[in-house]
Amino acid sequence: MEPEDDTPTRAVARGTVGYERLGRVSLKVLSGPDAGRVVQVPIGRGQQIRGGRSETCHVVLRDDDQVSGVHFSLHFEPVGAVLRDLDSTNGVYVHEVRVREAIIELDTVFRVGATALQLTAAERVVVPLSAKDHFGELYGWCPEMRELFDELERVAAMPSSALRVLITGETGTGKELVARGLHDLSERAQHPFVVLDCSTLPRELAEAIVLGYGRGAFTHAAPEQPGVFEQAHRGTLFLDELGELPLDLQPKLLRVLERGEVARFNERNKLRKVDVRVICATNRDLQKMVSEGRFRSDLYFRIYGKHVELPSLSERGDDVILLAERFLRAMGESLGTPPKQLTAAAHQALRAAPWPGNVRQLKQVIECAAQLTRGPTIDARDLHLGPGGITRRDQLDASPLLSLRWDEAQVGFQREYFKALMQRVGARRGWIGRAAELAGMDRSGFVKALKRLGLYRHAMEDAAEEP
Repeated sequence: MEPEDDTPTRAVARGTVGYERLGRVSLKVLSGPDAGRVVQVPIGRGQQIRGGRSETCHVVLRDDDQVSGVHFSLHFEPVGAVLRDLDSTNGVYVHEVRVREAIIELDTVFRVGATALQLTAAERVVVPLSAKDHFGELYGWCPEMRELFDELERVAAMPSSALRVLITGETGTGKELVARGLHDLSERAQHPFVVLDCSTLPRELAEAIVLGYGRGAFTHAAPEQPGVFEQAHRGTLFLDELGELPLDLQPKLLRVLERGEVARFNERNKLRKVDVRVICATNRDLQKMVSEGRFRSDLYFRIYGKHVELPSLSERGDDVILLAERFLRAMGESLGTPPKQLTAAAHQALRAAPWPGNVRQLKQVIECAAQLTRGPTIDARDLHLGPGGITRRDQLDASPLLSLRWDEAQVGFQREYFKALMQRVGARRGWIGRAAELAGMDRSGFVKALKRLGLYRHAMEDAAEEP
């Protein structure tokens, strides 16, 4: 049965000035080298708390023998605080039972290595929301995005060189749109915006591309070539996929950031002054990379000014519908035709899809449907989404998940697994307990997993519609 009212439920009305969310938590160290210490950690939008030996962690523990670099995380969801073991050596224990993932409540004691910690307080705050539904070309209506826009507006209003920005998030969430928006709204807007994708740098030419080179550097090369810092002089340099930057080039990048000077590849004794605002982005886990020695800690702290974490599309509620409708209007304008309308069934299909490619993938799906559908409406079948939200074209591939990054493939597989499990059990009384049993999970962990994967609301709606 389709709902009579298909109005998006996660959008925030214009004029709303704030909303309440968790803003700070307190952890007390009960045993181990840091016994007696109380750590208060402010929590940003969607942020998880990480603890371990690494200096990049929010909770730094000095138990060098038993605690891993990045040992555990705490992520706060409506069901409770989700405690995860981040592939540590000596594990995470709750009530002396080793866990990979567990939902804990206030005052719960858990142990990492020889250190016992207790979650003692969680305080809520009211955070401001932007009056706008976009920042530059990045659009959103849910409270998470409106809070993000408020943050970005304040960052953009600051002097351009005062604060470096690190943008993180899954592929396709709009990291470059954030960087372009910050540039366009800054006093550097009339100067260059230069993009360097660190994942495409040829290893043997990386230094020359970043720093530039003078005459005679290479056979058959141009006489001289400025690097990206010189090209971005007085403007903004966007370093995309920073986690892919070769380790041997990282100290040279650090030197430029610290001194504002560039020495070209073959001009070691000639320094050139550059005035550049640097914005970095990555979908890699830089904290883990630092703890593993794959990313320099001094460079990490140099680029970690304002951290902007972009939510995945599956976390943004009905933004997926509003974005799809916006893309349809844009397609109608480009084709010179009235925009096509999405049916209620199409809305449900869009909500149910996992969207591993996020907004970029949604845009491609909608543009394809708008051009290939003959009638004025687009139904679920016109979107060419399979049961798991993967396009039928992708389903023809022998192993579509093999084309994704490891972290994306894991999420994609988990969504497919839980959907298949729910179909197997059916929406009958007690289905959650039965499905959790088949998965080898406890009930609370199963519900938490459904919510993390964006499946819980739809599962409950399906169950409610069963006679």
